[in-house]
Amino acid sequence: MAERIRVAVCDDARAVKFFLRQVLEEEGDIEVVSTASSGAEALEQLAVRPADVLLLDLVLPDVPDPAALVGQLRELSPDTAIVLISNLPTVGLEQEAARLGTDGWMPKAVKPAQLREGVRSAAHAATG
Repeated sequence: MAERIRVAVCDDARAVKFFLRQVLEEEGDIEVVSTASSGAEALEQLAVRPADVLLLDLVLPDVPDPAALVGQLRELSPDTAIVLISNLPTVGLEQEAARLGTDGWMPKAVKPAQLREGVRSAAHAATG
């Protein structure tokens, strides 16, 4: 069996983290290695639990400047693909993801199969 894709999730809503873990781990090739509720916690967890992909909520209470957080995450773990997740209207999210220097975005209301495929694609793109 191929190595599992390691995913970190950063979202301040417990229900979202639970849903993402359930959906991502359903088929066995993806493992959620950490969950964080804040930008600071995401940095701490990524330092000790490497991930291939980080699903990062665009709006976190402790993050006034998402670009600064993305920069810190990139410095800490340059090989981790960062994918924004958001409940905000999808219009403009692609441009915001590009502006922040992330590897893409997904709405939180994404269908389970699309979520898993998006994570697989991001991991594959990150590893070349």
